[in-house]
Amino acid sequence: MNRSAPTAQGSAASRSRAFREAWLRSERHRAFAVILVVGVVVLPILGLDLSLTIEPSLKIVGALAGLALLAIQLTSLVFIQRAWREGGAIPRWFELLGVAAECSVPTGAVFAHIEIGAVAPYTALTAPPLLAYGILIGLTTLRLRPGLCVWAGAVAAAGYAAALGYVALGLGLAPPEEGWPRPGYFMAAVLIFTSGIAAAWVAREIRTHVEAALDEADARRRMERIEQDLSVARTIQQALLPHAAPDIPGFDIAGWNRPADQTGGDYYDWQPLPDGNWMITLADVSGHGIGPALVTAACRAYMRAASTQYPDLVSLAQRVNRLLAEDLPDGRFITMVNLLIDPAGGPLAILSAGHGPTVLYLSESGEMRTIPAHGLPLAVVPDLDIGPAQGLTMAYGDVLVLTTDGIIEWARPGENDRQEAFGLKRLQDSLARHAHLPSAAIVEAVVRDAAAFAGATPQQDDVTLVVIRRGEGARGEPAVRG
Repeated sequence: MNRSAPTAQGSAASRSRAFREAWLRSERHRAFAVILVVGVVVLPILGLDLSLTIEPSLKIVGALAGLALLAIQLTSLVFIQRAWREGGAIPRWFELLGVAAECSVPTGAVFAHIEIGAVAPYTALTAPPLLAYGILIGLTTLRLRPGLCVWAGAVAAAGYAAALGYVALGLGLAPPEEGWPRPGYFMAAVLIFTSGIAAAWVAREIRTHVEAALDEADARRRMERIEQDLSVARTIQQALLPHAAPDIPGFDIAGWNRPADQTGGDYYDWQPLPDGNWMITLADVSGHGIGPALVTAACRAYMRAASTQYPDLVSLAQRVNRLLAEDLPDGRFITMVNLLIDPAGGPLAILSAGHGPTVLYLSESGEMRTIPAHGLPLAVVPDLDIGPAQGLTMAYGDVLVLTTDGIIEWARPGENDRQEAFGLKRLQDSLARHAHLPSAAIVEAVVRDAAAFAGATPQQDDVTLVVIRRGEGARGEPAVRG
């Protein structure tokens, strides 16, 4: 079964799931943090020997407040676990109710202090429960919902304001002379609400960072998936190249390919034809990468299928051209050169569809010849006007090199920040120096010369070579593949 790349909708769904899991983890941490605070604060109040002198009635109030907060957190953990198990979310109503209940516990403690009378009413308004507002509002940021932080601040401020109103209006008490003036108590309510707004800003920032981290992790996973798929594509593409040189009497043939990316738009191939001849093919799809790699696979399949029905090079090129022109989008084309070899010793035939350079080295004279294209590249127009094929005679020691332009254009920095390409002349010079070697060694030597010329500059295009060397009854050496 084919696996397609993740769609935008699939990626968004994955990100949504990841955020829900991060949110639920944060909610769970918040609940445990509140439980921890309850334990740290309430246990000493209940009588641990920490030299605390607290009225028994206030201990009871503290214990009840702690138990109330504990019950709220345990209920929250139940809803969190259910949401995690069912792949859903915590109900909105419970979030609002839970925040309101949490922030009402300190208010209840303040009212209890006032009613019990263990401390003066205005002293109760500045008692430790006031600090609990800040702790609970601060921990609300872990809910990752700014609106809940504002809601927590509003509930807490309203509760404190209600307690202040009860003391000042309900009981009709004026602040003691050494206490705060009334505006100071009012400002406490304002500061409590403001802390909710500040917590909302913090929650928004935390949420933004969480979402950014999730996006980065998702992008990294997608890149790893792409790299994995490209690696598989490269393995498949390399497997489509010949595994061994053709066994053609009198010819020593080797091929080599190395894409600029993990996949490339070059390929070479050889195959025996039904009439006993052999056909050598080298092609270069415009561009490089995964798109051209797909085209090379299609082109190779077309060539192999059509060559059994169209043994002459012209009709074969025209047939494959029409198939490709019907399939490929505008702007995509393929240059190709095909060489027909007669094992019985007849003349060779070569046909170039917009492809170059093709270089022939004549060993007797040391002359270099370039073979021009015989027509347009494939897939440019549906009806290809090409040919005729060019006859070619190779004597003992002659070397024919089919190559893509990747090695010609392999460049290094030159003067005035201009690129200096390896070029056709250096290719010919390298071939002349190494033409006496077997074909596989010629391939290695030419590539080595080009790489040494470029130095640290990486290749910018796919590089492919096929070397055909004429010998007396020579057999092919193993193919060399990058």
